[in-house]
Amino acid sequence: MWCNQLNFTKKGELNAARCDTEALLMEKGCDPSYIISPKSSHFLERNDPLFKGSPQKDPIQIRPQEVKLLLRPGKPHTLPFRFKRAEDYPVDLYYLMDLSYSMKDDLENVKNLGENLLETLGKITSRARIGNISTI
Repeated sequence: MWCNQLNFTKKGELNAARCDTEALLMEKGCDPSYIISPKSSHFLERNDPLFKGSPQKDPIQIRPQEVKLLLRPGKPHTLPFRFKRAEDYPVDLYYLMDLSYSMKDDLENVKNLGENLLETLGKITSRARIGNISTI
């Protein structure tokens, strides 16, 4: 909060004294009508409509695409958005696996799950890929 009242600060006092909680500013003598409390806000910089895509143009799956945020620390702010998954959009799924002997049982589970994962992804898109990254 900021007190914008003329002659609020005393002689020699820094302007930083104008910045405080509402209660303390009023306690120091700031008239409530002079207390500035900026609100959080957002501005849509790019908000193109959702688009399924074409051979010439990539799909737009989320709206808005670019937002400028002005936020108050510690204060919640709601930003509405819309999402629609493009049909047959490629999906790459990677998982990290520890291949040390102590993880042998888990490796077997991942092998068995791999086919199920690919089958399930196939219901979402015809362009699904699964990869793994391993450490020892």
